[in-house]
Amino acid sequence: MPFVLEPGERALFGIGIQFATPWPIECQVRPRSGLSSKYGIDLGNSPGTVDPDFRGNIGVLLYNRGNKMYTINKGDRIAQLVFSEVRIPTFEEVDELPPTRRGIGGFGSTGTNIILEGTEDYDREVRQWDRFYMNMAIGASDLSNCARGCRKGEGGEYLRDDSGRLIGQTRKFGCVIVKDANIVSFGYNAMAEGQPLCSEVGCLRDEKKIPSGTQIEICRAVHAEQMAVQKMLRSGVGTPTEGAIMYVTAEPCLICAILISGLGLETLVVLEGVYPTNGLEIVKKSGISVRYVGREVGRKIILKGPVLR
Repeated sequence: MPFVLEPGERALFGIGIQFATPWPIECQVRPRSGLSSKYGIDLGNSPGTVDPDFRGNIGVLLYNRGNKMYTINKGDRIAQLVFSEVRIPTFEEVDELPPTRRGIGGFGSTGTNIILEGTEDYDREVRQWDRFYMNMAIGASDLSNCARGCRKGEGGEYLRDDSGRLIGQTRKFGCVIVKDANIVSFGYNAMAEGQPLCSEVGCLRDEKKIPSGTQIEICRAVHAEQMAVQKMLRSGVGTPTEGAIMYVTAEPCLICAILISGLGLETLVVLEGVYPTNGLEIVKKSGISVRYVGREVGRKIILKGPVLR
């Protein structure tokens, strides 16, 4: 029979599987990002660990941190199992630990305007993850349907390539919000809900001959950052932006910078050199750390020419 998990309730579900993992392999029970971002369904002990000597039924401790009840049916995918090799370190007692830039900084010491924590190896790993999530944001930007400045045919219709993309589209922006290594939301610049497609009725800003970068509020579209926040709020998961990291493919405009400054983010990661504004000053003054990802030739992260709003 279906089981209803009420808001704030925890329940343990057996998945009907028993297995023996050979040492040094461990099994972790992790939440599914889709359930977490859409419904606020997480694990009460995330991640759960199945020890190598455990022989019982594997359990999943679900926790509903959303504001709506959630129904679990038999056969639903409610978690994921991840197998990895465990490495046991050899401890050595020393008089002094290797220095790092963070030093003895405790809780809250990461929420500053530069990266303070970690050694060179740690910084290298941060840059690797930054490139990964920025690629996700660039992928989100491909969903943009902004038609401003796009090429038109003799009949005034917007031209598209063989893949259906608007020809000459340069105003494509993406945003990804990451919390605890999970993507909790994403967005791209597109028509606001209920608004007509500019590719069908024409660009309002072109029609009014508004110069790029001015009067941003006169537009039928929402920006990538705005859409990401809207999608997250509509999913009913509360406010998971506290301590999260936001990746954007361009410096935020003043309107988005004001929005971002109140999200409680730990860090804003920006694709370097795209649509420079003074919006970052607003973000920095709110206490949010800002760092950049370079446009790197030979990788997916490469945008050619100026990108304008």
